[in-house]
Order: sequence, then C-alpha cells, then structure tokens
Amino acid sequence: MKKWLYPLLPLVVLTGCTSLSKDECLQANWYGIGYQHGVNGTQYQDGVNALAQCSEFGVRADINEYKSGYDQGLNVYCEPENGFTLAMQGMPYNGVCNSTAFRKAWQEGNDRYQVQQRLIDIDDRIEEIDRRLHTIRAELNSNQLDNQQRKNLYHERKSLEDERNDLRKERALLPLLNKLPSVEISTEW
Repeated sequence: MKKWLYPLLPLVVLTGCTSLSKDECLQANWYGIGYQHGVNGTQYQDGVNALAQCSEFGVRADINEYKSGYDQGLNVYCEPENGFTLAMQGMPYNGVCNSTAFRKAWQEGNDRYQVQQRLIDIDDRIEEIDRRLHTIRAELNSNQLDNQQRKNLYHERKSLEDERNDLRKERALLPLLNKLPSVEISTEW
C-alpha cells in the first residue's frame, strides 16, 4: 500500500457511501466510484444499492466497471496495515476482507485499542475516587455527623480505597498486555 494513502484512510473511511445526485449519475465514472467504495471498505451490496438510485434519473450503472473498481479499491483497504490502523482508531471490522492477514492485523490493533481504552477508563475512575475520597475526608472532619453517618463514610472510604488499589494494579499490568502478541484460544477439545 502506498504510504501517502495511510493518513487519508481514516478520512476516506468516515465518508462512507452515500446516494448519488443526478449530475453524479450522468457523469459517473463507475470504475472510480467502485474504487472509492472499495477503498472505504463499503459493503459491496451497499454500493450497488447506492448505484441503483441512478435509475431514478434514467441512468443505468455499469456494474461490471463498478465491480472492477471496487475489487481494486478493496485490495487497498484490505492491506493488513490498514486493518491495524482502523482497529487502533476504534473502527469495527465490517467483514469485507477475505484476508486472514487483514483480520489478524485488525485483531492485533483492536486488542491494543481495548487496552488503551481500559487505561483511560481506569484513569477516569481513579480521578472520580480521589475526588470522592477528598469529599469524604472533609465530611469526616465535620462535627455534624452522627455515629451511623461516620460509620457509613468510613466504610465507603475503605471500599473506594480498595477499588483504587485494584485499579492501580490493573493499570500497572495493562501495558504488558500491549506488548504481548494476540493469542487465539480454541475451546474445541
């Protein structure tokens, strides 16, 4: 895959497949439209459905040209590096690639993306816990609590501190998961 295409792929993927206007149908480059849909990772049938809308304007799409362009574009989209990049951006695997290498690269990227997202979630939760612990300390320093309220706050503080410790341990281990290769586990015996 040409390296200059990599920065454009996220933008191309986000543009998706839309219907064509009358002018676009009348001046259509069916191969080019197919190529663009393939590069975007558009489902083939979704692209064909979009082209079918040209019949409203009395224009018949050349499906053979579209398919030829689509297949060429799909070759670009289905590069393993693109699968990894898409997964690292949180993009779902849409099943258009028959390449084992693409799926494997996408899975690797998705595994890393999930680890990164979990790290973000952990950091957010630790910040929430720290804010609540600060509030609890202030409440415990107040003289306006009865014994039950004080007992409840101590219990909540202990629970939050335990959760924070567990989250810190998990956060410390997660970077190690990013360095491990993806593993496929079979449950068949």
